[in-house]
Amino acid sequence: MGAAEKVLFRQGMCDYCQRFEMLDMINDAILLLDADSDEVLFMNQKALAMYGYDEDEVSGLTVLTLGHDALETRRGNRELIMKRGSKGHIFTENHIKKNGDIFKVEISARYLLMHGRPIIVALTRDLTVDGKIRREFEMAGKIQRRLLPRNIETALFRMRTVYQPLNVISGDFYDVKFDEDSQILFGIIIDVMGHGVAATGQSGVLRYLFRQVVEKTIAINDKLTWLNNEVIPFFSDGDFAAALMFEFDFKCKTLTYSSAGINHFLHLDTAGAKVVKVPGLFLGINEDETYEQCVLPFQSGDSFFFLTDGLFELITQPIEDTHTFWSLYDLCKKSPLSKAAGDDATGVGILVR
Repeated sequence: MGAAEKVLFRQGMCDYCQRFEMLDMINDAILLLDADSDEVLFMNQKALAMYGYDEDEVSGLTVLTLGHDALETRRGNRELIMKRGSKGHIFTENHIKKNGDIFKVEISARYLLMHGRPIIVALTRDLTVDGKIRREFEMAGKIQRRLLPRNIETALFRMRTVYQPLNVISGDFYDVKFDEDSQILFGIIIDVMGHGVAATGQSGVLRYLFRQVVEKTIAINDKLTWLNNEVIPFFSDGDFAAALMFEFDFKCKTLTYSSAGINHFLHLDTAGAKVVKVPGLFLGINEDETYEQCVLPFQSGDSFFFLTDGLFELITQPIEDTHTFWSLYDLCKKSPLSKAAGDDATGVGILVR
């Protein structure tokens, strides 16, 4: 079909079918192909940009021009398209751009009749773009993980952690700082709403702010207040983060803690395991929000687990009194790998020596 015939093809269609410009409003590459000759009848603006052609060059294109796979493979896909009709057929192929670049695409194609003419409608997605984005996400995820503190072994305590993002990147994070001279371990665990790029960026901001506030000689609840006020500009309406800040003083054998939305942690002592509840509103909602501060004495052999909701909700309640630090830590590691996991899962366990 030549260019003039293609114009006649459009002119012979009803007013509704002639509205090809409507296809340019769709943010996907769409091609209309003649099912008999495999010629390209139409490419929307997204498709033109993806393949690198101008609109006046479409008339010379065919499936053979665009495709790079073996002829048998393309014929097999075409037969399935014709056979499945309006049900459609989804497959992947290697295609060629005008400049000769080869790229992988996913095609969702359907066979139909337009005024008696057999047509194949092909919605085409560039998988190489998805692959690049995926690799960038994977790199971001690796950087996130490497920034987290590793397990710690000292004469005063042992620290073990769990970090299992739901997807490649996470809105969860934790951080600690141990001062050997004062024998104080200061830490925080954060759960930013969401699992995407925005949550990852906000968790990075909170990590930076934590490193600043840990140096301030103010009470833990005041540290949370400062953190809240500093992070508000980085949250849009409706966004927030949950946090729990803690300080182990191994000289005084006291745990001081304050909550901003992570309203619980686990405590194991000689009496068994229990959930300690802590009040406190999320970060990023109200300016000058105030937070409560609590103090809990501990002794050698006690252990604590600070968990984000994604991990806490996977732990069966009530917690068995037979649990030790190591058995509960093992449970925390294995639980996010189950099919029930639906959120980022992060935890910090501290065993007092």
